Amino acid sequence: MLWEKAQSSNIDAVGYDPTSQELQVKFRSGATYRYLMVPPEVYDEFKDLKFSGRFLNSTIKGAFEYERID
Repeated sequence: MLWEKAQSSNIDAVGYDPTSQELQVKFRSGATYRYLMVPPEVYDEFKDLKFSGRFLNSTIKGAFEYERID
């Protein structure tokens, strides 16, 4: 999984594995969540928006199965 630092006030870093389509989001609070079956195009849009918390809330949360993993 490749990790990238986020330019977000709430998100610290984001990891994505295109093979398994797994997205992991590490929040500045210390919590980490795994989102399953996130298509590459959704990740690319998320990345292009500098890992926007607004995009995470409006497009990813609720649309993909997820779990807290920390």
